[in-house]
Amino acid sequence: MSATVGRYLVPGLIFTSLISACSAGKPVEPPRKPSPAVIVKTTRPVLTKEQRRELGFPDDVITKVELAAGSEAEPFVVSVVVPSENLKGEKGFEKEKLAGFSVRTKKADDLIASFRAGLRVRGYLIFRSHNSYGDLPDIVTVVKGNNSYDILKIQGTEALNYQLDTKTIIAWLKDKQRLGTFMITGGGSDGLEARFIKPPKNMLSFARKVVAFAPDVMAHGPRSVEKLAEKMKRTNGFYLEWD
Repeated sequence: MSATVGRYLVPGLIFTSLISACSAGKPVEPPRKPSPAVIVKTTRPVLTKEQRRELGFPDDVITKVELAAGSEAEPFVVSVVVPSENLKGEKGFEKEKLAGFSVRTKKADDLIASFRAGLRVRGYLIFRSHNSYGDLPDIVTVVKGNNSYDILKIQGTEALNYQLDTKTIIAWLKDKQRLGTFMITGGGSDGLEARFIKPPKNMLSFARKVVAFAPDVMAHGPRSVEKLAEKMKRTNGFYLEWD
């Protein structure tokens, strides 16, 4: 063996021995697979048989709306004040009450238009109780009632920042019926939407009255009264909103 070969062979043997020693002392573990991602889906409450009996709505009312919406009925619950005086002098307490049922759908306008008249003659009202503005399905709700103003009473629609309670809002709406007839098709705690049966002759004038009563409609929509009037003509309706 030449000196040159020996010079390279000895370190190589030492390096190989070190690797063997390390391998013998600690076995090489195979790479671990990443843990599977866990996706948690929120479960929505489905209207139970007991709740259906409690509501007392005809089965065909619930079933037909479910089929048209393509989703199962969910309980629609409201808070009511139960009169009761306790030792603290409190005159009542809030209690949840089952008041109707809701479905989720991306075709809320069509659903409401299709069922509104038929349900109303049977003593029921259908309306949009939550607007997702296209990102997610809207929530459409059915409750007992004969007048579309009942929607605002059930939802407790008010504008605390403007000192407007439900009664005041309804009074304003009734007064504007002389300019153009309409009915409520949507309602929440701080806003409502309506569809014209007979549109106002002067839509620009009507739009000015809307903005004066509910200034916040300009914050999330048309930036001028003229554009708001155009939108009201195009959609054949209007909305009120308070932040």
